[in-house]
Parts: sequence; structure tokens; C-alpha cells
Amino acid sequence: MFFAPPVSPRSVPSPNLSHRERGKKALPRIVAVAVIAAVATGIAAVATHVSPLNAATGAIDDAFYDAVYKLRNPEVRDNAPVTLIEVDDASLNEVDKVLQRGWPWPRDGWGYLVQYLDQFHPKAIVFDLLFNQRSAMGVDDDKAFADLLNSAKTPIVFAFGGGSRTFTPPTKSPPLMGDSDVTVGKVYREYLPTTPNGDSLALAALKAAKQSPALPEAPPFRLRYHGPHRLTDGKSIYPSLKASSVIFNAVGVPNAPKIDPKLFENRYVIIGAIAEGTYDLKSAPTAARYPGVEVHATAIDNLVSGDQVKPVSLIALSALCGALLAAFSTIIAPQAWLKALIPILVVVGLLAASANGMLKAQMHWLPPTEPTLAIALATLGGLIWSYRLEDARARFLLKALSRSVSPVIAQQLSADPSRLAVGGQQREMSVLFSDLAGFTDLTERLGERIEPVLNTYLAEMSGRVFQQDGTIDKFIGDAMMVFWNAPIDQADHAIRACRAALAIAAHEKAIAPQLAELGAANLHTRIGIHTGPVVVGFFGSAERLSYTAIGDSVNLAARLEPANKIYHTQICVSEATATLARGEMLFRPVDRLRVYGRQAAIDVFELIAEAKTATTDQRWLAEMTAVAYADYLSQQWSTARASLLEILNRHPDDGPARVLLDRVTTFEQSPPPPEWDGVFTARSK
Repeated sequence: MFFAPPVSPRSVPSPNLSHRERGKKALPRIVAVAVIAAVATGIAAVATHVSPLNAATGAIDDAFYDAVYKLRNPEVRDNAPVTLIEVDDASLNEVDKVLQRGWPWPRDGWGYLVQYLDQFHPKAIVFDLLFNQRSAMGVDDDKAFADLLNSAKTPIVFAFGGGSRTFTPPTKSPPLMGDSDVTVGKVYREYLPTTPNGDSLALAALKAAKQSPALPEAPPFRLRYHGPHRLTDGKSIYPSLKASSVIFNAVGVPNAPKIDPKLFENRYVIIGAIAEGTYDLKSAPTAARYPGVEVHATAIDNLVSGDQVKPVSLIALSALCGALLAAFSTIIAPQAWLKALIPILVVVGLLAASANGMLKAQMHWLPPTEPTLAIALATLGGLIWSYRLEDARARFLLKALSRSVSPVIAQQLSADPSRLAVGGQQREMSVLFSDLAGFTDLTERLGERIEPVLNTYLAEMSGRVFQQDGTIDKFIGDAMMVFWNAPIDQADHAIRACRAALAIAAHEKAIAPQLAELGAANLHTRIGIHTGPVVVGFFGSAERLSYTAIGDSVNLAARLEPANKIYHTQICVSEATATLARGEMLFRPVDRLRVYGRQAAIDVFELIAEAKTATTDQRWLAEMTAVAYADYLSQQWSTARASLLEILNRHPDDGPARVLLDRVTTFEQSPPPPEWDGVFTARSK
């Protein structure tokens, strides 16, 4: 985003200069490199360790960590100290078929399983199942389970969660228990051997077997996974058995599958559910779907072997070295491409080193975000130090804007170029996206003849935008992105955006004959408008720079444009825009929409007309739609239907009324759930 002024002959060191003189000329640059690198390293350290930025930087580190983890080749652990007994879907079906027992199974069955395993002398039997409520089969089932547990010689460990150690089977003595809540976040990257509620399930298993862990008990450690739960050929990473096979052997079902006793001898046997609907699905770096029982199996394996992903302790030093290289290159390098290339190569080298540490047999983890941020900040600081000619830069930026803003705005910027600050600034803006329906098909049909159509259309619509002093951010084929309230202040930006949208819709009809002569009849523009906070400024590189707006509000405006396809409307605006423009513009409610790729829902309105020029029929349509929509949200289906039918009687092709009527019809036959809040989720852009 920075541009160098021409280099004068005096800026090149003369060969007649002494070493001392050259040293004096280089000293300010050396000092600048050191200061910029130190400051960048400090800022990066604060940003990655202080809330709220640490959450964002941590998420980036985690994403890189998971991506590299998936590059490792799976390692089948046939000789691991653990064996899994899995309640999978096949087990549920087989037990139901053979023993006529549905889930949850009678608890005495688990007792017989313990008795069966006990004869093979495992180190410990670990239940990653909760027995914190009375058996659905009654008190006798709990008592039978407890009696079978009391006679076992092998140590048995049960899971508890949420801090509650409730255990309902009436055993003679309190059972050994371990916490199953062993990490922070949704993805199980770290494991807490000791949780705030006590020993974890894995550590409790080792203590029950009187085996000392090879890793410290207090701090969390990064789990050393050996692969996903299942390989593509169906083989499991750890030795595993179907629970049905083990239970059939335990209760003496004829012709039960034979099991090798070596799978249990001197091993930790972990029992858990992996069938759909029977367990809390976890996520691991190696797979988005990962059974919680295998997390504990991995932890036991790690604690026994002492294996883990070891964190690298040289993060600050890596950040400082990278920042020094970046600052040095941006200040010392004579060519602009070198100023950009060297920091990029430093970042690439850093990422490669971090990935290499994760891909080795002994895994080491160097989080790359803090050093990368230090490099980026040092690069920015070096560029700022190098390019100090603000006036020259402002003139260049004004030239870059000359074709994107109206003459009125261009004149104001010429008078005050300081408004063109380099970089981004956050401000509230109204953003408009427009797009031509069916443009892809039209392009295919017209071929090279599409050029005059597109040029004519965009030139005409740009004129409507400039009439409202909008700034055209970019053209994307037939699409257009426009915003207001930058680079100059426009207090009525929402109103201007709405007026531009109405002008585009009206002018589209006016130029329809001209476009039809060019082979493009019946063009239809869809428009979306949203008002909200965005970051606006000059972004890009020294070779290509653009004045643009970015942020969630821009994305939301872009999603509102195709939302017109859902409701068969032409101009959809957000509630934020409608609120600011209400009184000057006539709107009607359309829906409560969760656009594609965004969790939060928004109220969507259709822009009908300017309030002062709205017809009686348009006002009636807006009022009737508001009444129908209010009844729809309050689930007054019959009154909503009556209002919608009245609208369609007068306007048979009204899209929003037709869409709402279809939903009312559906909900009359099948009412929504109690938590229904009227939100409709778009499944595509």
C-alpha cells in the first residue's frame, strides 16, 4: 500500500565516501531496524496473549495446527497399552436382535462383561459411560450390577462429568472415578490430567493400576494422536472390539465371535459408546468427528509412553528474528519487489519450520501467529519509515479514485487530500450490491456481443449512483458494489443508497428498448443494501491499489442481493438501513432471515418507493404486509392467511405474499416447534 518516490542520484552512496561516512549514513537505518523490530515483537506478544485479540490469534494457530496434523501419516497402534470396547451401531442392532435388549442395555450386562474381562487380568477396566441415574430397569438391575462389580479383582474406573460424582449402583465401597471433562474448547487438542474436579479419566485409570504417568500430572499436555478413529479401509488406530461381541462371550451366547485374550491381558480396557445418538461427538485435529472414548484412550497411551506434542519455548526469539529480517528488508532493500518478497519468504520459512516440527516422529509445536504478526508489523513499520512523502501519496490515491467517485466528491477530495488516509478506518456506511439476473446465460448466448450490453448497462447505472454521490467500489462482471459515507462524511448515507436503488430500478425500465436492440431484452437487476460498521481504505500492493470497504457488513449486503430470488423482489434492505431511512422511504417487512454463511439473523425489508411519491396502492400494500407479517410471527395463521389472500387478490404476482402464504399453509398443517422465532435460513448464497 506504499509507493516509493523516484530515487535521486544523491540517494545512492558515492564510491568516494569513506567507510566512516557510509557508517554514519547507515546508522539511522540500523537504529530504525532495531527499534521497529523490537516494537513489532512487543506488540505481537501483547496481541497474542491479551484478550480479546488472543482469541483470534489462538484460532489462527489452532487452524494451522489442525491442518498440519492432518498431513501426518496414520500410525496403527496394535501394541498400544489400550483396547477399546465400542458400543457402535452394529452392537446396538446385534444385542437387540439376539438378546432382545434395546439401548440403554440392562446394567447387569455390564457386570457380566466386567466378570468376563476380569479373568484375563487387564490393568484396569475403564467405563467412559455415566451411571449417575437409577437404572431404567429398576433397583434390582443396579444391585445386580453392583454385586458383579464387588467380586471383580481388576480395578474399575468410572467416568463422571460436570463435577458430579453421583454413582447409583450400590457398590460396597465408593467406586474409583475420573473426570471426562478434560479440555477447553470444542476441539480436543490438549488434555488435562488433573481437572478442577479431580483426576481425569485417563490419570485415574493409571493410578488405579498403580502405574506412574510418564508426563506431569498438573499442566495440560497436547495430545499425540496417531490418526483418525478409522482409516479409509475401516481399520482402527487402536485395537477395538464391538461391545456386542464381548457381551455375547460374557453371557455365553452360542457361537459368539472368538476373542483373543491378549487384547485384554495387561492392557487398559476402555468401554465407551460411539453409535449415533448415544454419545457426545468430539472433534480432534486429525478428524472433525472423533469419539470421546478414543480421546481418553489416546491420553492413556500418551501418559504411559510419555509421548506428547511438545511446545517450542522459543516463540519470542523467533518473532524477534523474523521482525529483524522484515524490518531490514523493507528499509535496506532498494527495489520495491524485494521489500515485499523478503518478508514473505521469512513468513514462508517460519510456517515451513513450524510444519516440519509437527511432521517429525517426535512432534514439536511452534505457534506461527505471534512471529508472523511481528513480521507483518515490522514490515509495516519499515515501509512507513521508508516512505514519508504523504502529499505525493495522497495525489496518487486521488488519481486512483478519480473514476470511482462522483465529480462532487472528487472536487472535495482535491481540496482536502488528507481525507485519503492510507490504510483502513472503521466507520458506519451503507453498502449496495447489484447484480443482473440470468447474466451467465445471456453471456453464453451473446458471446462477444455482450461487451456493448455490459458497457451500456454499467455506464447508465453508474450515472444513477453518481447522482446520489455514491462511491463505486468495484465492478464484478455485471455486478456492482457501491458505498456511501466514505471517503467523505454523508449523514444521510442510508437514504442516498435507497434513492440510488430506486433510480437503478426505474432507469432499467427506461433503457430497456436500447438494451433490447443490443440483444439483451428483459434485463432485471437485483439489489441488496445494508448499513453497518465496515473498514474502508486503500488496500493492495505497490503495483495494484484499490479503495475498498471490507467487513461483515459488506458481506451481509452482498448476501441480501441474491435474497431477492427467495422472495421474488427487486430491492432487499436490512433493518439497519430501513431504520435510518424510514420516513423518507416506504418499506414493507419481508422476512427474518439468516443469510448463507452467517449465524445471526436479521429482519429484511423490501424497498417500495420514496415516501413522498408513494401511491395509495403502495402504501396499502406496505400496511397490509406489515399486518400479515405480524400475525405470521405471532402464529395467528388464519388471520395472516386472510390478509395475504387479500394482498394476492389485488396483486396476484406479489412474491413476498406468496412466499409467506406458502409458509402459513405449511405451519397450519405442521406447526413449528415451541422455540420457533420466525427465522428462515438461506441454504445458498
